[in-house]
Amino acid sequence: MRKYILISLIVVSVFGLYLGFSQKAMVEAADVKVIDVKEVPAAKMPTFDATAYIAGHGGHIAILNMKTMKAPSDIEKDRIVLVEAGSEMEGKIAGMDFESAKKAGGSHGQLLTKEGGKKVLVAGTLSGNVYKVDVATGKKEGPFKVGDKFCGAIAGPDGNVYFEDMANGSVYVWDSKTLKTVDKMPVGAAVCGIQWTKNNKKAYISDMPQGIIFVYDWKTKKEIKQIKSPEMTFLHQIRMAPDGKSLWVSAPNEFDPGLKPGTHKSQVIVIDTDKDVIVERLVLPDTVRPHDFAFSPDGKYAFLSSRTYGDDSTLNIMEMKTHNLVGKVSLCAGCHKPAGIEVKIDKGSPLLCGIEVDWHK
Repeated sequence: MRKYILISLIVVSVFGLYLGFSQKAMVEAADVKVIDVKEVPAAKMPTFDATAYIAGHGGHIAILNMKTMKAPSDIEKDRIVLVEAGSEMEGKIAGMDFESAKKAGGSHGQLLTKEGGKKVLVAGTLSGNVYKVDVATGKKEGPFKVGDKFCGAIAGPDGNVYFEDMANGSVYVWDSKTLKTVDKMPVGAAVCGIQWTKNNKKAYISDMPQGIIFVYDWKTKKEIKQIKSPEMTFLHQIRMAPDGKSLWVSAPNEFDPGLKPGTHKSQVIVIDTDKDVIVERLVLPDTVRPHDFAFSPDGKYAFLSSRTYGDDSTLNIMEMKTHNLVGKVSLCAGCHKPAGIEVKIDKGSPLLCGIEVDWHK
């Protein structure tokens, strides 16, 4: 009899413990603020004293004059050609072989730096090569072979360029002046972005197919945490908000775990960088699948380099206070359609990637 009573007490205790964990999970989920982002076009498109450079699978970087916010339309003046077209879903992803890459590998991410008083774009490609482009003259240097398949190109706190590799899951540290790789950090399966807190105490690294944000102690280069969510199934770039208090994660969720067809909404996941927890989910319209972000220096606007998976990709302007999408600029169709260009990769959809903004003041 005592045996049965003991077993019953154990069952009740385990069930109670399960309920406790379930309740905790529900509380944690309830703590995340979910915001449905609306398209509310402003009466007048916001403009900015800046130039935006947005990379794409077509092998070129689109140039957007943000003073006018007019869609690029001149294939000679409104783009920088790096390489032939290529797709991030060709070749090797997270160590797995997909459809063989047919081309040299499209452009994917770039950063703006100064060398000898000149503004230079340092751009990574889907073939793991790197190019340097003089913004004023358009003169191109490269290719410089660095990795296998690059996603982001990010300026690091040490002055070097950080490239995230989608083929082998490593972060490459590259000196753009000496043209040498100075370090290589194995991190995940297919990494796409890296950002640092203002004090450089921590770094965050996004893993595309695993849907994980790795948190690293930057002094020791050791992993201290993994941030996960059922709403982060396929990630791209990450960016630190201007105040440094939150990290924005692009979660367009094109795929579910195991690279199965995606069933989750396109979102921006916002992480509190003090507690390293998700605090907001900005649920986007289906035609806005962000790859990368930029922010206005005053923190009033966010710029989402987004894929529509139609016949265009767009730059979407989000008002930070309301989270409304107040403006949208076509970045592909304005050049493609007049020139009769037909996109033959990525199921016929032009896909944009990393964004870099040159603020003139």
